[in-house]
Amino acid sequence: MSGCNWAKLLAKDRVKAIGIPWSKEEANAIYVLGIEPDMVRSGCLTLEDAKEEQDKLDELEKGGEEKPLKHMLKAELIAKATELGMVVSDEATKADLILVIESAK
Repeated sequence: MSGCNWAKLLAKDRVKAIGIPWSKEEANAIYVLGIEPDMVRSGCLTLEDAKEEQDKLDELEKGGEEKPLKHMLKAELIAKATELGMVVSDEATKADLILVIESAK
């Protein structure tokens, strides 16, 4: 997969990360089981894993707690970074946003 536009593939959730394609198990979880790519990036490869993870997130929200950065959408991460006084563009990757937010806390 050399010569690919990894950033474009990542933006469309067609790869796990820049330079890292989905494994067979991860691709199955996304394209066959219909699990959200970010859930798969977090290790959910079965419907049971995804349901358990979603239940945890729902409990956090019910308790008024913020969900972990790795589960936030890119737009949520940009908003969080902006709240912290950072100037970011839509071109920033989720991974980079998470890193700069964590380092600012």
